[in-house]
Amino acid sequence: MDKMKLYAVISPFCILFSQGIMPAQAQQLAGGKIQVDSVLARKNGNQMDVAFRMNLNDLKMKSEQQLVFTPVMVGTDSIALNPIIIQGRNQAVRYRRLADSKKNPQAQVLTRKNKTSQQVYFAQSVPYQKWMKKFKLSVKEDLCGCGNLIEQDNTPIADIDRTPKITKDFFVQPKAEAKKVRAEKGEAYLSFKLNKSNILADFRENAAELKKITSTIDLVKNDKNVEITDIDIHGFASPDGSYANNKRLANERAAALRNYVSSLYTLNSLNSKLFTYQATPEDWEGFKKKIQASNLADKEAILEIANSSLAPDDKDLKIRKLHPASYRYILDNIYPRLRHSDYTVTYTVRPFSIEEAKEILKTKPQQLSLQEMFLVAQTYEPGSPEFNEVFDIAVRLFPDDETANLNAACTDLQKGDLTSAEKHLAKAGNSKEAERVRDVFKQIKELE
Repeated sequence: MDKMKLYAVISPFCILFSQGIMPAQAQQLAGGKIQVDSVLARKNGNQMDVAFRMNLNDLKMKSEQQLVFTPVMVGTDSIALNPIIIQGRNQAVRYRRLADSKKNPQAQVLTRKNKTSQQVYFAQSVPYQKWMKKFKLSVKEDLCGCGNLIEQDNTPIADIDRTPKITKDFFVQPKAEAKKVRAEKGEAYLSFKLNKSNILADFRENAAELKKITSTIDLVKNDKNVEITDIDIHGFASPDGSYANNKRLANERAAALRNYVSSLYTLNSLNSKLFTYQATPEDWEGFKKKIQASNLADKEAILEIANSSLAPDDKDLKIRKLHPASYRYILDNIYPRLRHSDYTVTYTVRPFSIEEAKEILKTKPQQLSLQEMFLVAQTYEPGSPEFNEVFDIAVRLFPDDETANLNAACTDLQKGDLTSAEKHLAKAGNSKEAERVRDVFKQIKELE
């Protein structure tokens, strides 16, 4: 082989090798007389580059002998690469004289010089296809040189998986919470007599609505792992009627509900100081949300009035005058749902050991910190369903936390869910750890 041809064969191999792709363990061809090592593969733009080295030092060939080796990439599809032809001296002369080389101009042909050090450097690029991100590289061996495909040995030399891997070190341990503060929340729709604020437990549906509040308090109060720090009642009135009267009613009704609920517990070891209240005279934010979610034909015009700088009473009056049909719907279906009392039971949670946290994760995962969940995950095999579930729960409970989103993105990539990974990475922040995972995401996307 002349120097120009040799350079053409070796140069691509050297480029691949210089880029740090790790060689595979040596495999054997021709009954153990040829060693194959440094199997390399990489995606290069729209091409897949494949290279390997064949060591012929132990190969002794007869002068008339010819060996043909055809590399094959096999995945969900397959492709045969250019053959490598190794010949004895006389066979090489005959090959050139009979112009056999013209039959396969892409073949790499080498004359074996027995008892000398010789190597074959194979390198070829083929158009990239998706199935090539994971394939087996094998070599078909025609040891008689006769082209009998049936009798050829098919020797595997490498399993190629170019998909970047998310390993355990990609996951980030969250910072510890100084104090785990949690809250249980709900809404109650109490009914009052006209312009009155006293609580009537047996009026309309009040018994069931009051039960919502006490059930939530009891749920927290009876949990030995927590301590209640605040029970807040937030009363809201609807925009119908005068603002001044609504302000008075909202405040008086919230105070009355606070006092009523407090009276149920002060004899049961809950300090009355834990109970607080606040009031919003007219729930315009709730009004806008419900209008936006409605099917009213003129809802955009109504929302424009609600968002205007008009005084509350003037907003209500303008909606009633300009949109009388919709206003009747609002009176019957929207305003009643704006007369509500929100309740929030705030509490702190004690720290848990890993074994305790495993059990809490099954029943009350909201009581765990992100760090406690992370430590639980470390007891499972990375990539296992149990491991992934912990981080799925974590990001569901802490949807805006950067570390929770980063770790969730890692599990997404391990599962091959690029769509979910992209969403979580968008909320994972700009730390060096997040950028590292984004780099892996980009590499995987390029292989698709």
